[in-house]
Amino acid sequence: MVNYIFYSLLVASLSGVRAHSPDDEVFKAFQFPVGMEPEIDGSLVDWSLVGNTYEIGNSQFTDLVREGGNDPEDLFAQLWVGWSPLSNKVYVAARVRDDVHQIDRPKGSAATKIFTDDALELFFDVDHSGGQYANFTGLSAEDASSVNGATANHFVLSGPSPDGVFFVNYSAASWYALADGPYTTAAVAHDGGLGEAGTTIYELAITPFSRVDMGAVFLSVEHSLKEGQIIGFNVEFDDFDRKQEIMDAKWSLSGKFNSYRFAEHFSDLELMPLDPMFVPTLVLTKKSWAIIKSENWGD
Repeated sequence: MVNYIFYSLLVASLSGVRAHSPDDEVFKAFQFPVGMEPEIDGSLVDWSLVGNTYEIGNSQFTDLVREGGNDPEDLFAQLWVGWSPLSNKVYVAARVRDDVHQIDRPKGSAATKIFTDDALELFFDVDHSGGQYANFTGLSAEDASSVNGATANHFVLSGPSPDGVFFVNYSAASWYALADGPYTTAAVAHDGGLGEAGTTIYELAITPFSRVDMGAVFLSVEHSLKEGQIIGFNVEFDDFDRKQEIMDAKWSLSGKFNSYRFAEHFSDLELMPLDPMFVPTLVLTKKSWAIIKSENWGD
C-alpha cells in the first residue's frame, strides 16, 4: 500500500499547473433554498426555480472528436448545476435531445462497455487541487488502487440499460458510487425508443470529499461546501449513433482531453450565494414545496 508520505509527494509532483478551462470562464452553481433541494428521480420539475442565468447551453461545449463546434441537429444538450449548504451536496441535471439514442451494450458489461454507449460523464475536483488523480500506469496495481480517485472523481451515467446498471464510477471507492446510496444518488430517464430520436434526462447528487479512502468512508475527508468556493468540474457527453466502435461526438465543457486522468483539465465552477428572491420572504418546507409542485406541474 502506498504510504501517506509517498502519496502526498506523488500528488504534489503531478499537480503542477492548476489552470482550468476554458480560460477566464467560471460556470455558476445555483444555491438551492432550504427545503427545495431536488429529488434525484429523472424529472426536472425540481429544477424549475433555477433561472436561465445558470443554464449551460449547447454552444458552450466543444466536440473533442471533430475538435471544434457542435451540431445541435445531432445532439442538443442543456446542463444545470446546483448545491446546498444544508445537505452539503452538489446537484447536476442535464437534458439531452439526440437524433439517435444508442444503448446496445450486453447485460453485465457496464464496467467495461458503458463508454461504447451514449453517456454523460461527470468529473469533480471539489478542493480544486488539480493534478493527476487516476490511471497511474507507473504504479503497481495495488499502489494504483489506493490512490486512483482519491483526490478527484469520475462518474458515468448511461441508460436505459439492459440490466438496470446505469451508474458507474471509474475513479472512486465502491462505497462512494451507488445509484441510491448515502453519498451519491443518480437517475436516468429516456422518453424515446433505443436507436431512435429522443430526450434523456440525467440527474446526480454527490456528497463531496476532498480525499477519498478506497476502503472506508470514516478514513475519508468530507469537503464542506461554502458559497464563493471554486471547485473543479467537468462534463462530457458521449454520442454514438450507429456503431459501438465509432464515436460520433464527444462534447466537453472544458474542451480538454484526458479529463479521466488530470483534474487540471476540468472547468471552474463557483458556488453561488442564495438568490435574493429567496431571502428572506420565501422559506418553504418540504411539504409546502411539494404542494406547489403538485399544483403547478403535477406529481
